[in-house]
Amino acid sequence: MGTVAPPRRGSPGGVGAGPAPRRVRAWDGPTRLFKWSLVLLVLTAWLTQQRGDAGMPWHVWNGYAILILLVFRLLWGCVGSSTARFSAWLVWPWTALRYGRDLLRGRRRPYLSHNPLGAWMILILLALAGLQGVTGLFTVDQNGLVGGPFANLDFGDPTPVQRLFSRWHRVVFYVLVGFAILHVLVNLWYQVVERDGLVASMVTGRKPALDYVDQPEMRPASATWLRAVLCLGAAAGIVLGAVKLGGGGLPF
Repeated sequence: MGTVAPPRRGSPGGVGAGPAPRRVRAWDGPTRLFKWSLVLLVLTAWLTQQRGDAGMPWHVWNGYAILILLVFRLLWGCVGSSTARFSAWLVWPWTALRYGRDLLRGRRRPYLSHNPLGAWMILILLALAGLQGVTGLFTVDQNGLVGGPFANLDFGDPTPVQRLFSRWHRVVFYVLVGFAILHVLVNLWYQVVERDGLVASMVTGRKPALDYVDQPEMRPASATWLRAVLCLGAAAGIVLGAVKLGGGGLPF
């Protein structure tokens, strides 16, 4: 089967309005579902926390779901489609800095997957969400009555230790929100100013066909959804199993 050359921006499309620009696959369904599910869970984590003790059972379940999603993303980054794999977009910090320098000089190179700066932003967001989830396992409420699955473990003098985790749980959340806002603003800039289709691609899964630096089009994983379900099941087993083996109490 022959390969169709991707149209360039501003190229004439023939007589009249011309054909619509060709679009290529950029993100698979599991990756997009992960992203929007994580956004929703972070939002509901904040909402359930605002309800105080009444919202704590839901908040705990919310924390489990976030941790399971993050472990799923780690697994999917190894066995998912080509743009979802860490090997497609993990770069050294100096590579990201060179990309940022070129960006400031007006030499932007389009990437189908995450560009080098975007890749580090994703890593920071995942790390902060993971730290938020892990500290939540040890937290207690202001009265010391309701907390995460490790809230009742004996640390010798547990109150100071768990208060420390609780404090970090709150601080990390605000840091996470700050980076998330920055991430949204940058994505909107790429979508509106650069017309990169970055935000739209996380909904539709497709981007305009360009001369991308990393890969011309996403290569989907075989049996994508079956593989994703197996990764999700494995992630749930890892998170819940680790809590149980660590002596924590599961909410069921």
